[in-house]
Amino acid sequence: MSVDTLIVNLTRFGDLLQCQPLIHDLHSSGHTVGLVCLDNFAAALPLLRHLDAAWPLPGAGLMADLDKCWQKAAARLLDFARSIREQAAPRRVVNLTPTLPGRLLTRLLAPSPDAVLGFGMDAHGFGFSGGIWAAFLNGATLQRLNAPFNLADMFRMVGAPAPGSKTGAGTCALQRPAGESLAFADTLLARPLRLPASPGARIAGFVGLQLGASEARRQWPTSSFAALGDRLWQEQALCPVLLGAAAESPLARDYAARAQGPFVDAVGKTDIPQLAALLSRLRLLVTNDTGTMHLAAGLGLPCLAFFLATAQPWDTGPYLPGCCCLEPALPCHPCPYNSACPHEQRCLEQISPQNAGDLALGYLTQGNWQAGLTPEICRKVRVWVTETDAQCFARVRSLSGHEQEDRSLWLGQQRLFWRQILDSLETAQARPGEASEPLSARMPVASDALPYSAAFRETVAPVLSQAAQLLDLLAEQGRLTGRSARAGQLFLRNCERLQSLLDACPPLSSLGHFWRVLCMERGGRLDELLTLVTRLSGHVRRWAAAVAV
Repeated sequence: MSVDTLIVNLTRFGDLLQCQPLIHDLHSSGHTVGLVCLDNFAAALPLLRHLDAAWPLPGAGLMADLDKCWQKAAARLLDFARSIREQAAPRRVVNLTPTLPGRLLTRLLAPSPDAVLGFGMDAHGFGFSGGIWAAFLNGATLQRLNAPFNLADMFRMVGAPAPGSKTGAGTCALQRPAGESLAFADTLLARPLRLPASPGARIAGFVGLQLGASEARRQWPTSSFAALGDRLWQEQALCPVLLGAAAESPLARDYAARAQGPFVDAVGKTDIPQLAALLSRLRLLVTNDTGTMHLAAGLGLPCLAFFLATAQPWDTGPYLPGCCCLEPALPCHPCPYNSACPHEQRCLEQISPQNAGDLALGYLTQGNWQAGLTPEICRKVRVWVTETDAQCFARVRSLSGHEQEDRSLWLGQQRLFWRQILDSLETAQARPGEASEPLSARMPVASDALPYSAAFRETVAPVLSQAAQLLDLLAEQGRLTGRSARAGQLFLRNCERLQSLLDACPPLSSLGHFWRVLCMERGGRLDELLTLVTRLSGHVRRWAAAVAV
């Protein structure tokens, strides 16, 4: 069938599920919505609400063809794209996949480069970002330690929802699983292992344990899961249900060797609809940062989620209010990507089974996470609860007193400033030449000074002030580039100076990547770039003043 908006998402299972809020917003705005995803996740498509059509891409088949004959792979991809164009005839394409294959497929599907939102490719093969929010997302995917927004909200904004949309976190539920999958789940749950034979051994409910993660360094230890599972059984007669893909079967065997109480082993035994059905029968999911966590959140199941190594709940936390996210309270967390841990992965042991059990049992018995808080937990663990802000964006709120840390203050302030920067620049791009709209009344002023440490202020405030000065200088030099060769040379040199300045300051890495994308993609359209530079300068100057107070 034809659709007016086609979403391309060739990423992971969890990222695919995080498209649901965007699909919901587009549907609410009157759009018909289609989706292109990898075929190994096609079983998840019936769970997505308001999806009018879908085209699974045979990624593994294309790679196999590529290994044998690239011409055959290219012909197969062209046929796939041609079929979608004929069936869907989309008026615009929203590509959420920044990779080269994703951009290439989007180029084949979109009626023109101007019809692309998200990550595109121009006629010369150069990548571009369709929209200001896409430019921000491009940098945020590379520098996620400075990403203050949940990925689902960034997807929503890249897809340009209707102004004033009031959906957001907690309002974009997935479809409930069908009867056949529920029957399978009930049969599986009826056969727990090691259930005592005594007449009084009755199961009061089930709690899911997602043992694996995308990387071993992001997995809470199996020994800790086993200790937690035994405690749930001993204190509340709650039977653990082990969840995971077939490749995670060694983790299930390790759990079985360590645990004493009963459990249900569903690892490698479910497809996606059956996994959804199992989750719908649980009272809680205890999980690493995984696609299973996002599936549970979409089904309305509360989560107790561990964010270890590079994972952090600000951008990949569950898109459901009332979930609890745990991070080790260590100065090194979250650690940077592509670097070895110098602390022998200390973070994996920082969250003890006792800590996690106190929180889980407090929630299960009293209905709130605060019931399980202890002084030890607040000392060793950053405890966050997910909620929705006044703009219907997902956010996390500290329960353990870590909201006054420099990182927490900084991410919170970035949420405010980036919303104003991106919304302002989006307006400037859409309606160039108009005067800048007044800043929001929520802009921090001197009386609202945040308690950053002196070291943080001394690191960040001068760099922001220098960046604002360079942006002012660029605006002046840019207006002279057509009349002076030297002005053009100085303009390019100061663009590079600004880039180097921001790159050298880790808390401003997202701003650095954002500036790089603006220069690369709009350098050939100087008038447009200068409009953005002028507005960006004003925002950065106010940001510098807020940090320096």
